[in-house]
Amino acid sequence: MLNMRGVVMPRFPVAPFGAAVLVASAIGTASAADLPGPAPMPPPTAPAVYVPMGPAFSWTGFYIGANAGYGWSSGSGTATVTGPAGTDAFSASGNGFVGGGQAGFNYQFDGAVIGLETDFQGTSGSGPFTATGAAPITATAKDPWFGTVRGRLGYSFDRFMIYATGGGVYGDATANGRSGGTAFSTSATYLTWTAGLGIEYAFWGRVSGKVEYLYAGSPSSLPPIPRISSVSGSADNNLVRAGLNYHF
Repeated sequence: MLNMRGVVMPRFPVAPFGAAVLVASAIGTASAADLPGPAPMPPPTAPAVYVPMGPAFSWTGFYIGANAGYGWSSGSGTATVTGPAGTDAFSASGNGFVGGGQAGFNYQFDGAVIGLETDFQGTSGSGPFTATGAAPITATAKDPWFGTVRGRLGYSFDRFMIYATGGGVYGDATANGRSGGTAFSTSATYLTWTAGLGIEYAFWGRVSGKVEYLYAGSPSSLPPIPRISSVSGSADNNLVRAGLNYHF
């Protein structure tokens, strides 16, 4: 083929080239059809709602409360008798209801709780005191009131606490009866020690409830009894009580 200047122009096969273009377009279209479409949009979700948590309960602070429970005791030993000299073997037991009030202070650091508590109790506790020997004794012993001053050491799980407690006991004991035929009515104050365990739960606002067990040792003194100069022996005293406290 000649152009206007007489130069021979190359001749290209138009038809085969066009066919190749059509084939390539068809292949591209088919490949595009085989590709996966866009992923579906996830369904809308509700926004997260933040619920603020209240502060953890703190046992730190003063508290006052009331309690009620039941106590029981038993003891045995020997008594030295004068005029004429001799010895008596004695035994004693008693039980009764207990009620009173308490006050104290706690300090909490992390989970540990330390505190000091005092209480004063009135009781209906009474029981027989008998002795056989040189001066037979038949009497009724009573414990009309007592109080304690104790430390407390516990561990809290938010509003729940377990604790150990221990300290001193002071109180009054009375005895009424006959010793070797002689009537008597006497009383004496005493001291001894106590230890125990308890649980406490703050179930409503500033109010908590507790249940505890206390064991007390032998009293330091007994009511004087005619013809008895001294007494040796031991006593076991037990108390179970429940109480309510209000925390300031």
